Amino acid sequence: MYHRYGGWSRRYAYAHACYQPFYASRNYGKHRSHGGFGVRRPLRYLGYQLDLDDEQMRRVAVILDRLKTEREQAKLDESRTVSELAELVVKVGVSIDELKSALSPRVASAERMQLVVARAVQEIAEVLEREQREEFAYLLSNRSIVM
Repeated sequence: MYHRYGGWSRRYAYAHACYQPFYASRNYGKHRSHGGFGVRRPLRYLGYQLDLDDEQMRRVAVILDRLKTEREQAKLDESRTVSELAELVVKVGVSIDELKSALSPRVASAERMQLVVARAVQEIAEVLEREQREEFAYLLSNRSIVM
């Protein structure tokens, strides 16, 4: 009537039936990190949450595009810094000054990113009306948007 190992295999199957790999779940897109902005589609999200008109959407799109370009440049600087550090590690007798000079692009990139993010927030705030600015501030403080 039952297969000889049927009981064991059914119990094993039932025990692992609820297990799904993370990427197979329905909420996979909600948990992934897409860049530093904090949401998958930042322009669409801001347009919906702040009820932006077409002109505001265009201006915010330009601001977010600049922010995205700068983030990509920062990632490039990071990879260059890592490769320079790897080359220095191979050498014998590396000084602290050489390591500091290899890490200086990373520091400059972080400072540049800080300035770009501050400008982006300022420019987005200038585009918005008073009620929209209040909602934008709420989204920032609530960490719904991470810049």
